[in-house]
Amino acid sequence: MNARREEQVRYLVHFADGGSGMRWYSAPLDEGGQIREGGTKYVVVRVEQPSSPNGLGHAWLELA
Repeated sequence: MNARREEQVRYLVHFADGGSGMRWYSAPLDEGGQIREGGTKYVVVRVEQPSSPNGLGHAWLELA
């Protein structure tokens, strides 16, 4: 994540194996996309995009 925070998309990410947290990504997330968090790979199963550039989206991830 090299882009500045103002240029990133903010999500509250819900992990199927427990917990949730705020994350910033350089591009919007898409259903079916894969994310690596630490050493674990996840697939995006649902996403609600932010309603505005400064908004907060939600993403639900399951283990890949």
